[in-house]
Amino acid sequence: MTKAMMMLAASAALVCGAGTAAAQSRGSQEDIAPGGFGNDVVAARRSTPAGEGPAVFGKCAVDADRAGATALLDAKIGSGESKNAAKKLADKKTNCGAMIGRDRSEEIVRGAIARQLYTETYAAAPAPLTSEPAPFQGSGDPSLVQYDLASCAVTRDPVAADALVRAAEGSAEERTAFPAVVAAVGRCTPNGAKIGFSKAQLRAGVAEGLWAYRKGMAAR
Repeated sequence: MTKAMMMLAASAALVCGAGTAAAQSRGSQEDIAPGGFGNDVVAARRSTPAGEGPAVFGKCAVDADRAGATALLDAKIGSGESKNAAKKLADKKTNCGAMIGRDRSEEIVRGAIARQLYTETYAAAPAPLTSEPAPFQGSGDPSLVQYDLASCAVTRDPVAADALVRAAEGSAEERTAFPAVVAAVGRCTPNGAKIGFSKAQLRAGVAEGLWAYRKGMAAR
């Protein structure tokens, strides 16, 4: 286990309940219950009005200011720069911000933009892995455990991650892609750790992780 993953293990117990509870209070559409990422998927769907949601927001934000949207993803998640930029983009007084829906958190804003940039830039899925992936180097920041695990999952099954990112929310394609992505997260989770994700959090983290993964592959 890498040093970064050891840090994830040490912080996992402190974080496991926070993500799910926070997501429920924000009105998430579906929660993935903490508990090792087995088959415990709790459906708690709520309808999203037509013309709203992260996908609609992401397209609007990227079309309106692609450079600014890209700059947000270049800023470190959790930093003041990232939080301020995300808050500005998701301001409900703006045309795009009015579209995002209930959850205007930094991670959802970044994930929506990452999804739009990714699907515009890459027409096809990445190649399947043909060998054991390299050890994942996380951020080492206990507050970014969920983000790190989602990014790690991309490196374990980039094809499943691609399918999830391209799938429309609530679609049959999304329901098909989720189990493989959840399994990939499980391969990144230290033994005994219990990490809670909402569906929206996992989608957002995977979208940003996949965007970074493909850019990294292209740079090699």
